[in-house]
Amino acid sequence: MDRFRTMESFVRVVRSGSFTIAANQLGLSRALVSRHVGNLEGRLGVRLLNRSTRSLNLTEEGRSYLEFCEQVFREIESSERAIVSARTEPVGTLKLVAPKSFGTLHLADAVIAFAQAQPRLRVSLILENVSFRRSHDFLERGLDLALSLTAQAHSSVIENQIASLDWAVCAAPDYLAREGRPTKPADLADHSCLVHVDVTPNDRIWKFQGPQGPLSVKVTGSFFSNSALALRKAALAGLGITLVPRYSVADDLAAGTLVTLLPRHKIAPRPLLALYPRAANIPQKVQIFVDFLKSWIATQEINYPAARIPRAAARH
Repeated sequence: MDRFRTMESFVRVVRSGSFTIAANQLGLSRALVSRHVGNLEGRLGVRLLNRSTRSLNLTEEGRSYLEFCEQVFREIESSERAIVSARTEPVGTLKLVAPKSFGTLHLADAVIAFAQAQPRLRVSLILENVSFRRSHDFLERGLDLALSLTAQAHSSVIENQIASLDWAVCAAPDYLAREGRPTKPADLADHSCLVHVDVTPNDRIWKFQGPQGPLSVKVTGSFFSNSALALRKAALAGLGITLVPRYSVADDLAAGTLVTLLPRHKIAPRPLLALYPRAANIPQKVQIFVDFLKSWIATQEINYPAARIPRAAARH
């Protein structure tokens, strides 16, 4: 017999002082409620109630067990209220991971604004470049969502586009003075290129849209990184030509310490994606953060940000 139901019958009988009233409140027969209490006493091996034709009185053991039952019911109700509240007002911890470059330059500001708007929610931001291909990749690390520049295309992971990011091909003036300026994408094959890895299936194939249609070129070089900020520094040091998100070099392009190349050949924008496990009900804290981030980024000059990196940093 259901232990919870027998406990509920016992508490109702004690509080109403009647098997009949308790049965009516529970929508059960009086005989079934009486059997519930009898089975409970049998399982515990003690008498809980002294019964007479006129009254019901708790035994000492019954009084102790009544306190235990009511404590259990209070904890159940409290937990259920917390679950319902979490669906309407996010509480607990939101743990997310994001690429280092985007996280450093932009996401930290967004997360701070979100934390101020949701004071009951603790936010944990981890900056690293990791692929998430299955929902249990999130569970193993205790993550709620990840931001990525790379689509995962896995049925167990939802991809929600947050923004569209422009990319730029650029190099330092001293590199161009030394090695020459490419005039068409094919010229890149003869240059030292700084490759952003783990963004596309083949990171060494750079694709362009030119006046005559799409073009692609396979590049080579001596420097590879999954960090746009590391590639920016390598480009500023004159190591070669790089293809990186425009937000990571926008200040350098404005200052002239890096120069945009191949202006007649465009790089297709790439999406910034929010990734999280597919589920029947997306946690409210995840949905609220995704909606917040979309709105926040829409108000920012994400592809042409204001100066965020001190100019002195460009010289080191």
